[in-house]
Formats: sequence, C-alpha cells, structure tokens
Amino acid sequence: MSSTSTECALIAGGPGCDCPDEADRLTDEQISDRALAKFRWQQRAAPAGRLAARRGLDGLLAHARSRGPSNLVAELLRICILVRVLGYDPADADDVEVLLQEYTELAELDDDPRRLGEAAALRAHRTAVFGQGENALTDAAEALAILTELAAPDPGEDQAEWSRLVSRSLNGLLLVLLKLGAHELADEVSQRAIAVSEIAGSLMDRLVHQLNRVRLQLAWALRLERGGRDAAAATRFVGAAQTAHAAALLWGPARAGSGSGRTAAEECSIIGAAYALQRPGPQHLELLTGLKEVAHFTEDRIMLAIATARCFLAADRPADAWSALAPLHEELWHDSTDAVLALALHREFAKVEEIARGAGTRSDALERYAIALEGELWALREARLTALRSHSEHHRLAREHGAVAAQALQDPLTGLPNRRALDLRLAEATTTTATQPCAVALIDLDRFKDVNDDRSHAAGDAVLREVASCLRTVLRSQDLVARYGGDEFVVVMPATPLPVARAALQRAADAVAALPAEVAAGVTMSVGVVRAPLDGEPTAALAAADTAMYRAKRAGGNTVITGSTAHGPEPAADPDAAPDPDQSGSRESWS
Repeated sequence: MSSTSTECALIAGGPGCDCPDEADRLTDEQISDRALAKFRWQQRAAPAGRLAARRGLDGLLAHARSRGPSNLVAELLRICILVRVLGYDPADADDVEVLLQEYTELAELDDDPRRLGEAAALRAHRTAVFGQGENALTDAAEALAILTELAAPDPGEDQAEWSRLVSRSLNGLLLVLLKLGAHELADEVSQRAIAVSEIAGSLMDRLVHQLNRVRLQLAWALRLERGGRDAAAATRFVGAAQTAHAAALLWGPARAGSGSGRTAAEECSIIGAAYALQRPGPQHLELLTGLKEVAHFTEDRIMLAIATARCFLAADRPADAWSALAPLHEELWHDSTDAVLALALHREFAKVEEIARGAGTRSDALERYAIALEGELWALREARLTALRSHSEHHRLAREHGAVAAQALQDPLTGLPNRRALDLRLAEATTTTATQPCAVALIDLDRFKDVNDDRSHAAGDAVLREVASCLRTVLRSQDLVARYGGDEFVVVMPATPLPVARAALQRAADAVAALPAEVAAGVTMSVGVVRAPLDGEPTAALAAADTAMYRAKRAGGNTVITGSTAHGPEPAADPDAAPDPDQSGSRESWS
C-alpha cells in the first residue's frame, strides 16, 4: 500500500503534516477525507498540533485552488473557516472574512440551496464569535429559512450523500443557534438533523448529532434555571441524560478501532456531565474528575465544571465546589464567545462562593436586583427569538418570490405576511398532502375599537404590533401568522390536528390576555379554528373559521371555538349561553 493511501502523517504521530506535498498523488475524495480527519484531530490537540494541522489544511486549500473552482475547494474553505472560528483568535477576523466571501461566491455560482444555507450559517457563526451576537440574527435566520426547507434530494442525487451533507449543515446551524441562546429553534433544527441522519447517515454522523443534542438540552436547562423555571429545567436535565444514554450506545460502534476499553461516560465529558447534572451526588465525582483532561470545547468545560461543583456541594464539600469553578470563571470573565453559557457559569460561581465563604443569605436588595436583571435578560432573549422567526419567514418569502415580491407580501405595520401571502400559503396547504391535517384559524381582537376611540389610532397600531409579536413568539415557526385586515389575523397550521391546534391557539389567547395593559390596552382574542380539507376551497375554510370566531365573540370573547367546513349552516348558538366546554380550548400538550 502506498504512503499516499494512509492517513495524514501528523495524525499518525509525526511532527508535521505532509498532505500538501502529497496532494498531487491524492484523489479529491482522499484530500477531503484527510482534511476532515485533520479538522477533528486538531480540536483535541495541543497548540503546536493545532498550528501544524492548520498549516496543512491551508496547504491543501492552496493546492485545490490552483485547479480552479470545485466542490473540493468549497469543502476545504468550509473546514478552514471553522478551524479559525472555533479557535477564536481575534487576529483571524480579517482572514475569516476573506475565506467566507470566497465560499459564498462559490455557493452563489453553483446556486446550491444547501451550500447557500451553510454559507449563511458560517457567516452567523463568524459574527457571533468575532462580533456582536445581535448582528448574527439576519444570517442565522437566512440559514434557518433555507436549510429547514430542504425536504429531499433532487432526482438522480445520491440519497446517502444528500443525507450526510444536509445533516451536517443543520448541525452547523444548531451550533449558531446555541450561541445565540435560541434553544427552541435549536431544538427544532436538532430533531430535523437527527431525522435526516437516520436516513442514511454514518454512525459517526449520528453520534455527533446526539452529542450536540445533549449540549443543547443542558444549555437550555441552565438557561431555564437562570430564568427561575426550575421545573422546566429539571425536565431538560432528564432529557439530556436520556439522550446521553442514546449517544453512549453509539460511542463504541462509531469509534470502532479507536476505543480504549473505557465506557463512553469515562471518555466523553458531555455524557458524564449529563448523567451527573440529572441527579448530582458524590457518586459521580471520581468520573467527573477524570473527565477534565478530555473536555476540550469551552461549552463542554463549562458543563463539566458546573456538574462537578454541584456534586461537590451534594457531598458537603463547598470549598472543592468553589475550586472546580474558579479557574474557568476567571478565564471566561472577559471572553464573550460563549456568553449564554458563561453567564450560567458565573451565576453558579456566585452561588457557590457564598456557600463556601459562609457569607449567609444575600441581601434583599441584591437578590431583587439579580431577579430583575435575569427578567430583563429573559425578555431580551424572547425578543431575539421573535426576531429570528420573523427574519426567517421573510427570507423564506424572499427566496420563493424574489426580494421585490417578498416586500409586496408583507404587512408594513406588523411585519407579518399580508393577505396576498396568506392566499398563496392557503392554496399550498389545501393542495399538498404533506400539510394535512391543516388547521386554519381566524382571530379578531376583543375591544380593539375602544382602543382607537379612547386612545388614538397610533395607540391602536402599537397594540396590533404587540399582538402580532406575541402570536409569532407563542406559535411554532412553521405556523403562518398573517394580518388579514384591520384587527383580524389568520393562522395556518400545517400538519396539525384540530384538537392540537385549538389547544395551541388557546395558549396564544392566554398569552395575549396576559400582556401588560400599558402594552396591549387590555385587548383579548376571539378565535375560530377549522380544519381545511385537502382540495377544498380556501375561501370556504376562512368563512367557516369566521363563523366559529363570531360564536367565540358571542360566548364572551377571549376563547377558542372550533368549527366545521362541512356543507350546511353552522349550528345556532345562543348569544347569552355559557361557552360550550367541549369547544372552549382544551389544555392538551402540544409537541
């Protein structure tokens, strides 16, 4: 077997990488395989090894460029960008910008949607690391709109290769959303990535997705704790441990030939941390202490440190808990690359320090300040999530109809899709089996006329914007929320059974009713919801939803009534009667 068919000399234990010197004798596939292996290896290497791997990758890229634009150049550009972004050296910022521009130009040249989405995700990742997180929203939303629309390979395209590439692109988007703290959207992307990789992905691909899902659930749990939502956080910790178990089952088979005989929990810090955070106790300490040397990523080191500290506290060893957190606390104090998780670590350190020093109970004023600050941060996170969803829908419309058409499909007051956009979506929903069952709801605001009459039309416009934002936040990203006209909105909910849609809309109604009076002037919602049957007339579904909405009005408002698109009149309702308990919006879980 020739030397050119073996792995990179650096990975095999040599002092440097000889891949650029051998590139002329390697196939494109061999070059790509070596580059990917080098990328994975350098993430756990010492600084000298990382530098040598980077030089080798840059050399391979230079060789590929010399032969003109190609898929190989695009793949090497992607890897070279990620090496610099994940390594985070401020001196690399300009270099990353140049590489990103080249990658984006190649994607535009090929007009490949997946690669265009991946380019947007890379730009967002770059901005989140080297710039300000808020500035990454537009690119992240574009990536979300593109990558989540990829449903199947083109005719003649290899199914396994499509699955591998799409799941990889979704995984890159997931990492960006985690940095932005958009855990709900990250959850949707994670589930999609896992589903795609299950089609034809390798064991290693599936393992990577499961491990990143563990990271997602742990980060989400810590964020929920900071917001005072301890019960929800506990549920996420349980989910993380269950996912860690699924990853542990893949660990050995995916890494065949590279195992050490130890269990996945002994070799993978994020798996060990997930088990410990579900139920902290002294029984985990030996394992966690041994994992410190294999925790290479900043987020994994944060999770491991917090898990270790909690287990020390459970063992009544507060001084050791402080020592487990202090070095990382100091290291991350001026590092904003993982701001969301860093805040969780700083909060944990503050709590442990009080216990370790016997400082007693924090002053009421300081405690209230901390609660108010976390409340403000939570509100900012919700605003960021709403902005991501709104930008994503705009990008989706722009891609489908062009930039000019997208502007024509948007309501200028609320930023929601307008009636024309609604007509397009309804036509699609009633002619595509994939969207069935499809629920359609018509919403009318209760007492909105009083706002215009008693306050002003400007105040009414502000209320409409707040209600639109609330609906967009509470409902799923795949649900179309459109302004129908005046104070009426329409929601199209694809692949949603009527009882599930009714429960979700009731939660949305509750959220609007709970808005502060100074924000929404006390308006509530009357909602009628129906199922839009396949090949039915969209106008008939809207008419039936409108009839059900008026029944909700007559029942007193602030409720959800289901209707029917069946031919014939709706059953008469006594306007003075109490709401029908079977029609007033159950509290079923919506998953």
